Amino acid sequence: MRGEVEVWSGDKLVLQEPNMLVDGAGELLADIMTVSPSLSGVEDFATSSIVDASNYTIQAISFGTGSEAFQKVGRDIYEQKFNKIRTVINLQVTGVLNTAGWKTVDDKDNVYQPNQGFLVEAPNPAGRVLSENSDVSSAIEIDSIDVAISSLYPGNGQHVNFMPSAIRNHITQGTDFDTSAEFVGNLMGSYPAGASETGSTARGALYYLEPGGPQAVKTLTTGSYPNDASSMDISGFITMIMSSVPNPGYPFANTQNGLCISANSAFATNGTVEYSTKLSKDDVHSLNVFGGIYQMGLWTIDMKQSLLNGNTPPFEFRVLDNPRKYKLFCRKTVSKDLTYITDYNQYADLTIKWRLHFL
Repeated sequence: MRGEVEVWSGDKLVLQEPNMLVDGAGELLADIMTVSPSLSGVEDFATSSIVDASNYTIQAISFGTGSEAFQKVGRDIYEQKFNKIRTVINLQVTGVLNTAGWKTVDDKDNVYQPNQGFLVEAPNPAGRVLSENSDVSSAIEIDSIDVAISSLYPGNGQHVNFMPSAIRNHITQGTDFDTSAEFVGNLMGSYPAGASETGSTARGALYYLEPGGPQAVKTLTTGSYPNDASSMDISGFITMIMSSVPNPGYPFANTQNGLCISANSAFATNGTVEYSTKLSKDDVHSLNVFGGIYQMGLWTIDMKQSLLNGNTPPFEFRVLDNPRKYKLFCRKTVSKDLTYITDYNQYADLTIKWRLHFL
């Protein structure tokens, strides 16, 4: 088995390289060969569903960056700017915060410089996540005590999805962070809200200043594709929404709605399957702010961990409280950020085509 990854920025091919299969791929094959076919005859539907083929195929894609990015770049800048603006507000200076983000504070030291390079760990076939040490180091002062945001949601090795209001409000509700939901979302999350969320074009990356002066703010226009389609969960997994036969409710092969799986008529002889998805230019811009894309992974369902968590198949995908637990099947690591750009006004949609050859 072999595979390769093809990445397009708009209509420009920016990457075409082989991937790496990891230990999870071998474990999946072992699971397929050892699961008892007799389970299909059990009357209990949850038990008989264990042998459903969907439990043993690629079900999600995710994106990651270098571990140091979880403590630096956009997160660090946002925290510094928040603390400065909070100080200004405490001094009763008005007009600091508006719906377009932090625009009126003359703070040139905190201007975001895009395309900062990161050293990423060497690809490891035994790895279970895209990047180690991905906890966000930021903290919020609660009752005069700094409380680490990672205590709310520990890092999982990749870009997570906290900016949509429904997600950040859900995860912070009833916790010490419930009055700081938006602040938490902008420190944890890497993806902007979908275009259908009210006010989404004034969220996320708009909080970060661009080169050209302290009031040069990038305007979001499309929102996040996977968030608009509700196909990405809080952990940053973009789910499979269709295979060669389209699922009801989705336009066939519309890769901006999630992960699409296709095989052509020659599959019986070439054994090639393509997994494809598309990130919007606003997704790309926001990911650049939070450290870029240096890692990508395809994931299958981890049957053992899903069952140990008290979930039973069929595992329905949910944005919040997703019952699916995933196992890394293959990964791709790059040395140059896939969101790299020389002109921040020219971000383009990013299309990923990941082909696996089973013959």
